[in-house]
Amino acid sequence: MRILSTALGGAALLAVSALPSPSQPPRAQSGSEQFRQGRAVFAETCAMCHGDAGRGGPAYANPIWGPGAQIAKYRTAQGLFEYHQMLMPFDDPSRVPDDAKWAVTLYVLANHGVLPADGTLGPQNAGTVQIR
Repeated sequence: MRILSTALGGAALLAVSALPSPSQPPRAQSGSEQFRQGRAVFAETCAMCHGDAGRGGPAYANPIWGPGAQIAKYRTAQGLFEYHQMLMPFDDPSRVPDDAKWAVTLYVLANHGVLPADGTLGPQNAGTVQIR
């Protein structure tokens, strides 16, 4: 978010632009309870390696959503969830319960533009959600 400030007679006038920068895709900011849970779990568990914005971090320099991400290789939300279930977080996949992994999967896919942030994700629909 860009903030421009102009002083007018001692008062500050702020104009806020919500346009994303060209180097970073827009991130979903609000959504379903599951999305909010995913955002919190991502911040606590995933961002340390993948970066706060999912665009690369100290342990994994590649973006995990948006331009340049290789997320489509998982083909469906089910495939991405199964990857999370087996290998994420890399130090101990069992420390994050499945409901939190569903939430993170929704959060990642919403930020990639595959699912709406106000949606829900689980075994009932994950196999039908195609990742592009």
